[in-house]
Amino acid sequence: MSDKNIKEVIKTEYLKCAMDPAYFLKKYAVIQHPIQGKIPFSLYEFQEKMVSDFNNHNYNVILKARQLGISTLTAGYALWMMTFQSDKNILVIATKQDTAKNLVTKIRVMHANLPNWVKSNCVEDNKLSLRYSNGSQVKAIASSEDAGRSEALSLLILDEAAFIEKIDTIWTAAQSTLATGGQCIALSTPNGVGNWFHKVWVDAEEGKSEWNFVRLHWSLHPDRDEEWREEQEKLLGPSMAAQEYDCDFITSGQTV
Repeated sequence: MSDKNIKEVIKTEYLKCAMDPAYFLKKYAVIQHPIQGKIPFSLYEFQEKMVSDFNNHNYNVILKARQLGISTLTAGYALWMMTFQSDKNILVIATKQDTAKNLVTKIRVMHANLPNWVKSNCVEDNKLSLRYSNGSQVKAIASSEDAGRSEALSLLILDEAAFIEKIDTIWTAAQSTLATGGQCIALSTPNGVGNWFHKVWVDAEEGKSEWNFVRLHWSLHPDRDEEWREEQEKLLGPSMAAQEYDCDFITSGQTV
């Protein structure tokens, strides 16, 4: 194949990736598996649909079971946005700085393992942030009342949103910075009723807001069955297992 043909193939492939985040992640993303090490990011069907929702809705609230790879998927979507769009400002807020940092680490691993022809030039790489030469960046911070207040955001990621303290104040501050078309992904296991995450979910479910709502039950994972669920209950106890895996606000306790 001539150099000209190779360039055409790369150009076509680059455009396919730029148009379709799920295609990009399935074809080129590598993730860090706790047992298997670095492996290709083979998306499950529910994960592909989730990426489509990220791309088609500005506001996504995700009630999820643990261990479904949704934080990793969110990191992948952020990587796609930073790679193919200029001057995007992404902020990750979580209960603890380490939790927020973990999501940036997932982005860093995926970025490092991309083919050179699709990899953006990283001009700043700290534990809590990455910045590309195209002006796009991601930053991780712990929750605080002024988190996200002064920044014009392209994407706000609220990781374990039901557990973030003072999230009402954070959301009020951040909302104005998203008003020009920014996106928000609020993902969490449940933490009782009456908190911000629960209210956002209920309003979305009742059609009272513009939030797209997605419930991701443990049974969506193709490798999980009732025997697995019973084992989690033995390990964690009924109450904690329900909170971690059943997407049930009521059994996850009261936080009114």
